[in-house]
Amino acid sequence: MVSSVIQRQDQFYRNHKIRDAIGEAIYREMEANPAIYLFGEGAWVKQFYDAPRIYKTFADRIVTLPICEDGSVNFAVGASLLGITAVVDVITADFLYRAMDSICNTAAKLSFLRDTPSTIVIRAEFLTGGPTTGQRPEALFTHIPGLDVIIPSTPRDAYGLMRTALNAPGVTLFFEDRMIRDDLHQETDCRLTEQIGVGYSLVRRSGNVKPDCTVVTYGLMRQMVEQALDPMLNIDLIDLRSIYPLHWMGIAASTRRSKKLLIIEPDIQYGGVGAEIAATIAEKQPDVRVKRLGGWRAVIPAAVEHHQRIIPNEEQIVHAVANW
Repeated sequence: MVSSVIQRQDQFYRNHKIRDAIGEAIYREMEANPAIYLFGEGAWVKQFYDAPRIYKTFADRIVTLPICEDGSVNFAVGASLLGITAVVDVITADFLYRAMDSICNTAAKLSFLRDTPSTIVIRAEFLTGGPTTGQRPEALFTHIPGLDVIIPSTPRDAYGLMRTALNAPGVTLFFEDRMIRDDLHQETDCRLTEQIGVGYSLVRRSGNVKPDCTVVTYGLMRQMVEQALDPMLNIDLIDLRSIYPLHWMGIAASTRRSKKLLIIEPDIQYGGVGAEIAATIAEKQPDVRVKRLGGWRAVIPAAVEHHQRIIPNEEQIVHAVANW
């Protein structure tokens, strides 16, 4: 069964609501802070199509750079040393591999090497269908001191977290998941909030005093879990929103009541975010049973139908919860 959350390639469309919320957040912050500049390959063209208000109002603060992701991030590092708040768009998450040195070995060290704080936000999108255009490298960056990693699953969270990132010292990896469907957002109140603290999860569904299970997830999987599971199930569903820092208190508060933890992640399960959560909960709360559901350690197939088979689908989610 092809998941209702991941559409076929000929039906696939971009999540405009999350994209627009990010653009609105950047626009608001650029209004308030003349030091914010946008950098990246095709930056003018992308803003023209994705965020026309930014293009029309702040064209002089949009800098199109050559096709070199490593160079784009290093350019932003240099700009930040001059007091500029840099937003770098590397387009797809796969291109982050080409900028690993400038992100992990240069940008991430700034806060430790100088007294004046710098703010750099690195944007990237998760795509689908392809060995070099469908990868999810988010877990790699949680290992690097000096980096925060944000993955919102709703427009409201995308807006609030982007505004926070643009006002916080340090380097933030801000991911946009293009596989999240616009028409499946479960928010009943889509009003945009001013800022949302990084490192605070959100309980999307709350069970009774003793839930049958705590389900922890993020990004695309949050939407898939909500679609797959009966709303009457007695579970706590926690949306991480940022995978570094992690909101350990929120997870622990739920698992103390449920004594069962199921971690569902869209990334490769081996060595991923779920592994870190499972290990920490096992150490801190040995009476909690832990189970994981994640993607295969495999090269991403070109066909969307095959891609969706190597990450958790709705049937697997239902089965995992029912048998836990």
